[in-house]
Amino acid sequence: MTLKATLSPNATLVIARFLTSVAACVGCGASTIYADTVTLRPSVRVADGVSVTLADIATIDGDHATSLATLEIATAHAGAFEVSAEAVRQKLATAGADFTLLKLIGTSTVVRPVRGRAADLAVRESIDATSIKTRKNASDSSRSPAQTRAAKIQASPAEALIDLSQHEGKATPLGLTAALFANAFGSDFASLRIAVRANDLAHLEPKAGMRSEVVAKNAVRSDRVYLEVITTTPDLRVVSRERVRVEPRISRIVLVTRCDARRGASLEEISMRDARYVAPTVADRVADPEIPVDATLARTLPEGTVLSSDDVLREIAIRRNERVLVRREVGMVLVEIEAIALEDGAAGDVIALEHVRPGRRGREAQALSAEVVGRGRAVMRTTARTNSPTTTRTTARATDVAAESIANRS
Repeated sequence: MTLKATLSPNATLVIARFLTSVAACVGCGASTIYADTVTLRPSVRVADGVSVTLADIATIDGDHATSLATLEIATAHAGAFEVSAEAVRQKLATAGADFTLLKLIGTSTVVRPVRGRAADLAVRESIDATSIKTRKNASDSSRSPAQTRAAKIQASPAEALIDLSQHEGKATPLGLTAALFANAFGSDFASLRIAVRANDLAHLEPKAGMRSEVVAKNAVRSDRVYLEVITTTPDLRVVSRERVRVEPRISRIVLVTRCDARRGASLEEISMRDARYVAPTVADRVADPEIPVDATLARTLPEGTVLSSDDVLREIAIRRNERVLVRREVGMVLVEIEAIALEDGAAGDVIALEHVRPGRRGREAQALSAEVVGRGRAVMRTTARTNSPTTTRTTARATDVAAESIANRS
């Protein structure tokens, strides 16, 4: 028996329309499948100060998308920040991306700074990359993403060091900036410079017929300061608001390692004195350039490191409660007394001591201060030096009175 199915004209029309729509959908799907894609990553970590490219924040697929891999999207800084899909889309459009061939997937990417040892390695790799000399005839397609990024860093405009004291008192953006920094740095202002990138410096130039206002967006005595330059018309109508980054630098005489040095190495052998502009946090803790004879490195350091006080290890010559032989010249008389140290001290430190005459009680002890000159030895000087934060400071007159009193009792 043979079964024969017959479709009505209406059913045939419905099936034909259905097949047409399926074919159209398949065609649409095919075009989507083969389109280039840029998929934003949820979060990434990059080194501070480097350019964040499209390849850093997204997974790229397709020839057209790959050609945009080195497009600079943002510049990394000390804190975390978010790059939205809309911001990426605008950068792509400016670069001439064809959105009929390109699909952007994702809503945003959080960019965080690299921390710890990884940050040191990232900075070192960035420095190494910038020193690589590429041939002029090398094509962009032959470069790796790291080389391309390094080339961009090398080609970036150099920073200028601006002496704000030359602009002090002027009603210009730099003059207003000078007033902010003079108030924050006090006596250090005379030796202060600010490092400014060329594009930021342009925002600090005065504009004819306009008034300016400069507002600090974070603490001014910082290694990196963000300013907002507000330009207004004479009737105070705001024309523009520009965000500017400046980096304060203070002139200091510092010790710099002239070679890779291991822990325990003598500072006299591995360091040299140099005049440099350093960041405020570095300036506040640089090592004393007057190197003590017994000073050594507290940790292993690479060549070119500016030494801080924490990097210098000095041998303790006198410890608290030890007996110390103290010398003092009073006129033509040389006086030597025995005293008890009230604090630890290395060579060159001025420490507090206590002299007690034999057979007398502690309350009759004579307080004095002297400079440590070696193990168990100290000298009472007319002008005391103060090399240690634990130093007890005394005036020259007080020192002389104490010495004369001890000499008379002896």
